[in-house]
Amino acid sequence: MTLSTNLGAGGIEVRYEIRLLGPWELRAGETTVAVPGVRLRVMLTSLGLSAGQTVGVDTLIEQLWPEQPPQQPRRSVHLYVGRLRRLLGPGIIRTQPSIGYQLDLPREAVDIHRFRDMLDRVALAKPGDEELLLLRAALGLWRGEPFADLYSAWLDQEVKPRLVEQWLAATGRRIELDLASGQPEPLIAELRDLIHGHPTHEQFWRQQIIALHRAGRRSEALDTYQQARTFLREELGIEPGQALVTVQREILLEGSEPKNVPAVQVVRQLPHDIPRFTGREEELATLGRLQASSAAAPTIISIDGAPGVGKTTLAVHWAHQLAKSYPGGQLYLNLRGYGQTQPLLPEAAAETLLRALGVQSARIPSGLDERSALLRSTLSDRKAMLVLDNARDTEQVRPLLPGGTGLVVVTSRNQLRSLSIRDGATRLTLKPMPARHSVELLASTLGDGWIDAEPAAAGALAELCGRLPLALAVVAERAHRAGSLAQVVAELEDQQARLGTLDAWEDAPDSGLRAALSWSYRALRPEAATMFRMLGLHPGTDIDVRAAAALAGVPVPLTRKLLEQLVSANLVEQRRPDRYEPHDLIRLYAAELAAPGDPDAVRRVLDWYLHATTSGDIALLPHRDRTFVGPYELTQPPLDLCSVAAATTWFEQEFDCLRAVVAWATRHGFTGHAWRIACSMTTFLHRAIPVDDCNEILTSVLAAADAAGDAMGVAYLHYNLGRIQFDLANFDSVQAHNEQALVCFQALAHRPGETISMGILAMVHGQLGNADATHRYATEALRRCEAAGNVRGVAFNLDNLGQAHRAAGDLERAVDCYQRAIATLRDAQDSEVEGLSWYHLGQVHSQLRDFPKAVRAFRRAIAINPTAGNSRWGAILLAGLAATLADAGHPAIARSIWYTALATLAELNDRRVPEIRAALGHAETARE
Repeated sequence: MTLSTNLGAGGIEVRYEIRLLGPWELRAGETTVAVPGVRLRVMLTSLGLSAGQTVGVDTLIEQLWPEQPPQQPRRSVHLYVGRLRRLLGPGIIRTQPSIGYQLDLPREAVDIHRFRDMLDRVALAKPGDEELLLLRAALGLWRGEPFADLYSAWLDQEVKPRLVEQWLAATGRRIELDLASGQPEPLIAELRDLIHGHPTHEQFWRQQIIALHRAGRRSEALDTYQQARTFLREELGIEPGQALVTVQREILLEGSEPKNVPAVQVVRQLPHDIPRFTGREEELATLGRLQASSAAAPTIISIDGAPGVGKTTLAVHWAHQLAKSYPGGQLYLNLRGYGQTQPLLPEAAAETLLRALGVQSARIPSGLDERSALLRSTLSDRKAMLVLDNARDTEQVRPLLPGGTGLVVVTSRNQLRSLSIRDGATRLTLKPMPARHSVELLASTLGDGWIDAEPAAAGALAELCGRLPLALAVVAERAHRAGSLAQVVAELEDQQARLGTLDAWEDAPDSGLRAALSWSYRALRPEAATMFRMLGLHPGTDIDVRAAAALAGVPVPLTRKLLEQLVSANLVEQRRPDRYEPHDLIRLYAAELAAPGDPDAVRRVLDWYLHATTSGDIALLPHRDRTFVGPYELTQPPLDLCSVAAATTWFEQEFDCLRAVVAWATRHGFTGHAWRIACSMTTFLHRAIPVDDCNEILTSVLAAADAAGDAMGVAYLHYNLGRIQFDLANFDSVQAHNEQALVCFQALAHRPGETISMGILAMVHGQLGNADATHRYATEALRRCEAAGNVRGVAFNLDNLGQAHRAAGDLERAVDCYQRAIATLRDAQDSEVEGLSWYHLGQVHSQLRDFPKAVRAFRRAIAINPTAGNSRWGAILLAGLAATLADAGHPAIARSIWYTALATLAELNDRRVPEIRAALGHAETARE
C-alpha cells in the first residue's frame, strides 16, 4: 500500500506490507525492512492484526510478556513504540491518550486480513469455478506455516489455531471442488502430504480414498481407509466418522447391490423376560438416567459384575422395557465370553449380526474390518438396540459397535474399562442384592408361605448365598427337595461343603455357582490365576497389596497389576486403596482351588505379617525388647512405618485381618508365628483395643503355645497378658502371669525376659502396696539394667523404686526416684516411661498437697503423651489431673476434664470408668 510520509524535507513515498502467512516479514515496496528483536515484531504484529483499531497498553503488555512483565511495563511499551516510529516514520503509529496505540494502515496492508476477506467473498460466491478461483487466490497468500519464526505464546494460543483451521477448511473445500472437476491424480500426492501434517483431519483421509478410487486404485483406497481407522483407534481411541465409513461402504458395495432390494427387516431377538423379576429398582433407575443423559451416538452401556450376580437378567429385563423406543429392531447375541465353549470370535459375531439384519451371504466380506464397516453401514439408518451378552473383553465387542444412533447394552464379568475410555461407554457394576430383595427373590420362587413359615432361615439363606441371584435360585430348588429352609441353612453352614450345596442338580450341571466361577477362573491369564488361588490361602476377609505380594512371592508392582486384573474380572473388589477383598463365596472357591495349600506361600505371608507388626510396634514403642522375632526372616521388602501416626493407622486398618491371621496360624500349627505376631501387636492392643478383646487374642495363643511346648512363646505371652490384665486392675492375675513368665525365662536363661518380668512384678506389687516386694524386684531389675546399659530399663525401675518408697510412705524419696527417672530419659526420647514418671510425680505432689507442682507434672505428662499415640494413657493422665484440681478446690474445671477422660475410657471398657463416674457424682453433689 502506498503511504505518503514526511521523512525529511522532501516527501518520500513508502510502500508497507505486513506478511504473516509464513515467515514474518515487513515489506517496503519490494524490499524487506529489518525489524530487530522478537518483541518488537510481536508488537508490530499485534498492531497489524488490529489495523485501524486501537490496541490497549494492558493488552500489549500481556502479549509481549505473558509470564513475567518488566518492573515498569508501560514504560517499556512506550520505548518499543518509539523504536517502531523511528523505523517506520511519523504518522504511522498513533497514540490514543490513556488508551493505547493504533497502526494507521489499511486492512489490505496485512495479508491475514486479505486472506479472511477473500474467504468472506468465497462464502457469497456461486459454487463452481468462481468459488474455486477465489479459494486459490486466498490460499496463494500462504507461504508456509504462519509465524514460523516468531515465538509468542499469545500468537500460538490465540491467533494461530483459528488461522490454521480457516486454512484447513479452505484447503479441504478447494480439494473437494478439484475432485468434482474430474482429475483426481494430481491431488493424491498433495493429500498424502496433508495427511502427514494433519492426520486427525478425517476430511483429507476421505478425499484421499475418493481420489485413489476415482483414479482406478481401489485396493489402495481400501487400504487407506484401514490406515485411517488404525490411526484413529490407536492414537485417539475413536472409530472413523460416518463420512469415512460411508465412502468405504460405497467402495465395498460397488457393483454388488441387488436390483430388487427387499424392505428393511425389523429384528426382535430379545430372550424372554423373567415374569417374576424382583428388586434392582435402583439399578434400573441408574440405567434409565445413563440412557437419557448420554449424548453419544450410539449410547453404550456396560453392565459388569461377579458370576451369578444377575447381569443378563437385568439387561434383558431393561431391554424389554425399552423395546418400543427402538423401532429399528432389537438384536441379541451371546458372545460366549465365559462358558464351556470357546468365546465367539468377533468375525463370527459380526457375520451373525449381519445375517440377522438381512444382509445376503454374497455381500458379507471375509475380513473383520470390512464386516465391521458393513455392520455400521447397515445399522446407520436404524434406531436399533443391540444387546451383547457375556462378553469376554473389549476387543470382542468393539468391532460390533454401530456408528449411528441406537443403544448398545453389553454384559460381562470383565469391567471392560477400555470400552469406557476409548468408546465412551458408561459402566454399571452390579453388586449382590440387598438382603430384603434377596428374601423377596426367594419368595417369588418358593412362594410367600415358605418365607412366612421360616423368616429367620430365609434371612440366613440370603446371607449364606452372598445375596447372589444365581445362588438363591439354586437354594430355592434345594428347599423344594429338602422340604424346609432350615435344612438348607444347615447344609450351607458347612463352609467346606457350601459350594457343593450351591451346585446345580444333575440335569443342569452347568447352572451351578461352582461352574459359573470356574468359567471366570479359566478366563484368567496364568499369573492372575495363580494370584487368585493364593488369595484362597489368606485367612482374612481382605488383603493389603504388600501382603498379597508376600503370599504370591512376586514384586509389589506386579502384584498390584495382577490384583487389578482380578478386579477387572469382578473376582475381587477394591474397597480402599491397595486393599482387595473377594466375595465370601468366591473366596471359598479360591480356597478350594488352593487346597491342599502351599506351605511356602503360607510361611512367606506369615513372615511378612510378623515383620510388619514388628515395624509398627517399633514406631509405637522403640525401646522394647524384640529378640523373640529373630528366627523368622523377611523375604519381601519390609513395611516402613516410621511414625506413631502411620503405625497406629496401619494397625487400625489391619486389626481384623491380623486377628484372623493369628487365629488361623494358631489352628493350623504355625504356633511360632502366631504368638510372635500377637506379641508384636501388644503395644497397639494395650493402647487402643478393649481389654477383653486383647485378653481373648493372647489367651487363645497361649493355650496353643503351651500345647506345642513352645517355652519361649509361653513366657512372652504370660508377660504380655500381665500387661493387659494390669489395665483390668486384676493385679493378682498380673502377678501370677509374670511369676509364670519369670520362671519360664529363668528356665531358658533368657536374661532380658527375666529383667522385664521383674520390672512388671515390681510395678504390680507397688499397686498392691507391697513395699518390700516392690523394692526387691525393682532393685534387682535396676541393677541388671544398669549393667546392660539399658537406659529405658533403668528409668522404668527407678520409677518402680519410687512406687516402692511411696507404698512405704516415704514420699520425699519417691519424688527423688521419679525425678531421677525423668533425668535419665532426658536424651533418650522415651515418652512412655517419661510420661509414667511425670504422672507418678504428679500423684505424689498431690498427696503432699503441693498442688501447683502436681498440676505442672500432670500437664507435662499430657504434653508428652501425643508423641506416644496412646489414647488410653492420655485419658488416664486427664483423670489424674482432674482429681488433683478437684482436691485443689476447682471442681468445675475438674468435671469438664473428667468427662473428656470418661469418653475415651468408656469406649475402651477401662477399669477406671466406675471410679471416674463416682468422682463425677461427688463433684455434682458438692456443686449442689
